[in-house]
Amino acid sequence: MSFPNDANGELLELMQGEGIDLSQSYMLDFYVIFAEEQQANDAAARVAREFEGAGLFVNFADDANMWELRLQQEMVPEYDAITAIETLLNKLCKQFKGKTDGWGMLEPEDEFDDQDDEL
Repeated sequence: MSFPNDANGELLELMQGEGIDLSQSYMLDFYVIFAEEQQANDAAARVAREFEGAGLFVNFADDANMWELRLQQEMVPEYDAITAIETLLNKLCKQFKGKTDGWGMLEPEDEFDDQDDEL
């Protein structure tokens, strides 16, 4: 399977190359970063209305020195669906000065490997 030549396409291609079955559902994490905690919390409240039932977490990301909103959504990792979620998150969080910061997932557990690695 081939993917568009952008960040989402590159990550999906990497996942496919690692042997991850892209036809299966996984828990994906989508990230939005903010300068202020209140902005992140306000955005989380707005995102919660749009993504009912999804996991939402706000924490301080030391590596970025920013506040981070993480949306967890169980879904099949399809290019169009991922891009649509990122577009909607960008639209919802822009008024709170948030900036989308990519997505990822925990690597599926291998029967011989007990480590949780983030892609």
